[in-house]
Amino acid sequence: MYTNQNRVILLIADISGYTNFMIANRKTISKSHKIIIELINTIITHIELPLEVAKIEGDAVFLFALKGKDEDEWEILRKKIGEKLITFFDIFAEKVNELRSSVLCEDDVCVAIETLKLKVIVHTGYAELVSIGTFKELSGIDVILVHRLLKNSIKEKEYILMTESACTEIMFPKIICIETGTEKYDDIGEVKTFIYYHKKPE
Repeated sequence: MYTNQNRVILLIADISGYTNFMIANRKTISKSHKIIIELINTIITHIELPLEVAKIEGDAVFLFALKGKDEDEWEILRKKIGEKLITFFDIFAEKVNELRSSVLCEDDVCVAIETLKLKVIVHTGYAELVSIGTFKELSGIDVILVHRLLKNSIKEKEYILMTESACTEIMFPKIICIETGTEKYDDIGEVKTFIYYHKKPE
């Protein structure tokens, strides 16, 4: 086993409405789970490189990108991630619509599928990359923080929630770091956040 601290971009793509969807389809739970798997595969396929999958966490995907020694490559990486993030929602919605009319949704398997939305949490900082055999694990305060932010005060179901460092680090093709707020956690304290809504709440 060895460890190495790295500058890192951390991202969690989480499917909102998962619990309600599974409960609404409890009689066809196996088929309903296949729908969730299809949506998770869509997230992974869309993001591709430069992000790597750290872990599948139920209805969420935890991804990361490490900063190497090449500054030019890091600039390209930051830009690619910014471009992909704001197209996440449309890709996800298209897949939901595709699944709604697929064989997987026959026999009332997809009750409440339209309630499935995507929320994305983004943070940048440092993490230890721990290798144990063929497995890799990320650890550190910043890894804890990005997971804490999944539990937040936002009422909407479709958004990107970013820390201040993420807004500074990631190069978005348009200005999205506009809405600001603060989340507070007993063990971490106050965290300044920036919120991008795919559809502006009324």
